[in-house]
Amino acid sequence: MSVILAVVGDDAAALDDATIRRALASMHASGEDRVAIWRGAGATLAVARQPWELSPSMSGDALVVTDGDVTIAADASIYYRDDLRAALARARIFATGSTASHLILAAYRAWGADCAAHLEGDFAFAIWDGAAKRVVAARDFSGKRTLYHSTVNDALVLASTAGGVLALPGASTSLNLAAIAETAAGLWGGSAETCYETVRTLQGAQTLVQEHGAPIRLAQNWSPPRASTRGSPPFEEAAIELRKLLTRAVTERLDSEGDTSIWLSGGWDSPAVFAAGANALDTSKANHKLLPISISYPVGDQGREDELIREIAARWNAPVHWLDIQNIPFFDHPAERAATRDEPFAHPFEMWHRSLARGTRATHSRIALEGVGGDQLFQVSEVFLSDLLRTGRLGELAREWKAKGMTNSGFRTFFRWAIQPNLPQPALALASMVRGGRPLVGYLERALPPWIDRRFAREHALDRRDRAYAPRVTHRNRSDRETAWYLSHQYFPRVFGVTSTFAREEGVEIRSPLYDRRIIEFALSRPREERSAGSETKRLLRASMRGLLPDSILQTRAKRTGETGGYFTRSMRQQLPALVDPVFEHSLLAQAGVIDATLFRQAVAEYARGVQSNFAASLYFTLQAELWLRSHIASGTSSALNILSSSRATVESG
Repeated sequence: MSVILAVVGDDAAALDDATIRRALASMHASGEDRVAIWRGAGATLAVARQPWELSPSMSGDALVVTDGDVTIAADASIYYRDDLRAALARARIFATGSTASHLILAAYRAWGADCAAHLEGDFAFAIWDGAAKRVVAARDFSGKRTLYHSTVNDALVLASTAGGVLALPGASTSLNLAAIAETAAGLWGGSAETCYETVRTLQGAQTLVQEHGAPIRLAQNWSPPRASTRGSPPFEEAAIELRKLLTRAVTERLDSEGDTSIWLSGGWDSPAVFAAGANALDTSKANHKLLPISISYPVGDQGREDELIREIAARWNAPVHWLDIQNIPFFDHPAERAATRDEPFAHPFEMWHRSLARGTRATHSRIALEGVGGDQLFQVSEVFLSDLLRTGRLGELAREWKAKGMTNSGFRTFFRWAIQPNLPQPALALASMVRGGRPLVGYLERALPPWIDRRFAREHALDRRDRAYAPRVTHRNRSDRETAWYLSHQYFPRVFGVTSTFAREEGVEIRSPLYDRRIIEFALSRPREERSAGSETKRLLRASMRGLLPDSILQTRAKRTGETGGYFTRSMRQQLPALVDPVFEHSLLAQAGVIDATLFRQAVAEYARGVQSNFAASLYFTLQAELWLRSHIASGTSSALNILSSSRATVESG
């Protein structure tokens, strides 16, 4: 995977090549990588890039690029390049080369620190403007390329991973126990904090600017536009427009030098991406193909969509490269994997994603498309029922409640979806008092697991932190608020960055055509009824694919297909106790006062016996945080040992 490093400050030149290369290597750079190190007055920039990413379809063969006084280090794939060049021409700016770095640098020439707002792509970059003594760094809103920042020996450091920062001489490895606890609890954790006190993540859609060594400034370079259906075209016209937009989005993301894979499910999102792309390639009579990669589940498993996938692929005469879920381990040497991570957060479906990436490589592809974005943009949860109640549409509310089969769900379900989202803050505070201080947990909130130490949680305000760092979404309409929340919460760039890293370590770049800015803006102009009405969901997306996917695939389904929860539950119940028992007898999280290890082990035992739990995912996150902490203390991080002992003393004295 490509990694970048930028050190800005008077002493930046004092870092020798060996030190820079060690920092690059710490970010999972390999011996095969091409490396470039650039030094100028006040800054040092470096890039390491794997050979397969030198393709023009990806970051390209130019590593560090300089144009006059401006130098850039970028990890980027830029889409809609012709549109960008046209906009640059209108600004009387012309790129000096064709790679992503050349185009971003030209955008900086045209629009300065606001350049990221004019880019469409997956990117993280650092620009040094020697004449202005200014550094500009940015990430796109999806967050597939990561970037961290810190101050080390009075220099600003930007690196693709937290480990890249920590590899520099003088960097502090002191741990941020509150952030580790958030991860262990499975909270959303939307702040810029990392598990290291001095390291911050540059968040999705964020631009960092520092001039003349002054304090950094952070600004959003993109926010989802406010939803509005005013002036939007009727349904049939909108379906045609969405097909055009999706076809363009897929085409922009195809590999121009070879075949592209598609991680194909039997739902509606990735099949729409597949059909739009296959149709575009067929129409243009291109030599390249779009190759489906799919996971097969056993007959009767709730994740099985094999028959649907075969029907979708047969429509385009495309053979499916199958992976067997029974050959994909859920836990794969978890302690060893924890030791390689910079942070305690681990994705429950890491091996699932890695297997798909390996499937892509088995087809000799380097770029994989996926269907992420469909749920966020073309579907909505039952929270829209609260809008019907708030606006007095009681008849429609009753019809929707019945059509969704919720008649026998009881008052608690009705309260959760129709009443609670409408309660003002004073009413929620009163409910918390009545419940003995336990707040009502909203559907977009996560509760603290019972094994998180209550005293620690109070001391570090874990509940309040999770709410404080949630996006400030002000839409009165709850269904629109939900969409904006999913597009704004920093948890999702975090997850996208992790999954993208898995794939790139396997030699594959993931791209998400539905998570295209133009499609997002279009989707936000459409009425809620196209996302959910009665028993139907994703009406507009399905309509846009008429003629490109079989009618049997596009029809309404009696129940949701492709649920991966069975794989998760089986794996956890079968394997978790054997992993937990030898580790949590002397838990470091317990030593630090974060958890009650006895309660945790009891929760694991109950879950393994088949007891239902609202905190199953948190069991996984707590285990992974413990494994991470053990591996990093075992590797000699003395400051980690100090913080464990001092934090326990602080909590006990409090």
